Amino acid sequence: MGISMNRAAVRAAGTIVAGTLSVGAAAQSSVALYGELDAGFAYVNNVGGRAQYRTTSGLIDGSYWGLEGAEDLGGGAKALFRFERGFSVSSGEEFNDHPAYVGLGSDAYGQVTLGHQYDSIHDYFAPFTLTGGNGGTAFAHPFDNDNANNSYLAANSIKYASPSYDGFTFGGMYAFSNGAGRFAENRAYSIGANYSAGAFNAGAAWLRANGRGVTPSGAYDPFVLPGPDGSLVSASVRKQDTVGVGASYALGDVTLAGAWSRSISTGVADADSGAPLASIAFSNYEANATWQLLPALALAGMYVYTNASNAHWHTGAVQANYQFSKRTDVYAEALYQRASSGAPAVINTNDPSSGRNQLMIAAGVRHRF
Repeated sequence: MGISMNRAAVRAAGTIVAGTLSVGAAAQSSVALYGELDAGFAYVNNVGGRAQYRTTSGLIDGSYWGLEGAEDLGGGAKALFRFERGFSVSSGEEFNDHPAYVGLGSDAYGQVTLGHQYDSIHDYFAPFTLTGGNGGTAFAHPFDNDNANNSYLAANSIKYASPSYDGFTFGGMYAFSNGAGRFAENRAYSIGANYSAGAFNAGAAWLRANGRGVTPSGAYDPFVLPGPDGSLVSASVRKQDTVGVGASYALGDVTLAGAWSRSISTGVADADSGAPLASIAFSNYEANATWQLLPALALAGMYVYTNASNAHWHTGAVQANYQFSKRTDVYAEALYQRASSGAPAVINTNDPSSGRNQLMIAAGVRHRF
């Protein structure tokens, strides 16, 4: 998801912010311009049979800029909006993997939003995985099969998030197909819940997508899956079900977490040619830990076992993050993946290896504004 940071865009963003702020003080309005830049470099031992050295963008968080605002409507109610656009620091390429929505919120009744949004997997399950926490993009489960790294957002969606009831929250989302006479073609819906009590936290979510990628204007784009020859293909999916549960417990400066998810795709076809592909189901089992060793230094690690219909993957990863200030930090990480015979080893953000193993060692810097 991205933006071409040309002068016209910058001037437009500045005009919106300045104009809104100038009329907003009396109405108790607020608008914030914010964002993040994440860039670095990586060594990968096997990409198509060769070692690769490359610059990176977004190994933890995808680089983006955003506008967020709210207007107080009285009685604990507010109107709100959020608009983000992502881009590659190294190439300038634009991406569409950040939210854009408008809605209404209430302290007593929760929040309703409409637009291009994260689903319940992201909101209630992903935080218990390292990819959905401080680990970030490269720590995704193979092919991000459960969307814990929010590789795809729901278009045409309406979403509800509840307030907290003694530590219990819940929510749901429905994404429309936007197709005349094709109500079920490329629609999606999800629900989730979370419970937090002191050091303990737990959550669960379920996502159903019908006709994913079948139409160009529906809820979701096609799904990237391993093809018959081990290569990656863009696939449409007639029915996709994803469920995930996770929990964490904080022991002083150490937080331990576990997560399980299962994603089942049936009625799979090549999105370009229409050729039928085998149905596939993934189960992911993750254990991870984060240690705040020093106020400015955090260490994290994970192990994930992923089992699919005819293949499996072992993934191990570690990360160190040092915070120079509230806005700037540096990180270093190493990830190793071993696949079963005939399956591609492919750490997220990389192209597949030519064999069963892939190792990535990377470092980068992030700056928030």
